[in-house]
Amino acid sequence: MPIYTPKTSRTEFKGGKNILASEHFTFIEAGATLDATKFGAKYVDVGTAVAQNATSGKWEPYEDGAEGAPTNYADYGILNVDWNADGVNDGIVGELITRGSVYEAKLVGVTDTFKEKTPEIRYVKEIK
Repeated sequence: MPIYTPKTSRTEFKGGKNILASEHFTFIEAGATLDATKFGAKYVDVGTAVAQNATSGKWEPYEDGAEGAPTNYADYGILNVDWNADGVNDGIVGELITRGSVYEAKLVGVTDTFKEKTPEIRYVKEIK
């Protein structure tokens, strides 16, 4: 599923990385707005750990705080799509994993604290 922004563009296929370790998973119910200013102008990879900012309601890349998870996050998930963020136009995504099994080695930004905040996500350690 693509990410939508107010900016119209056409991009070449980049994906191909599958982070799902099972066919049973749940995406966020109503979609999520990705905060372009927090991601910056860069390619955001499939499997990136994200968190919802409790103040703005937008999702941003997850980062541990000094004492674990920052208190300004309201929810947590893992992107199942990639995104060419331009740093200006927010993205809207439906494929934000909140429950299921994923391959840990293929993820970006997942920490032990993030894992504690996502108890319904199972992190599979090996791909055989």
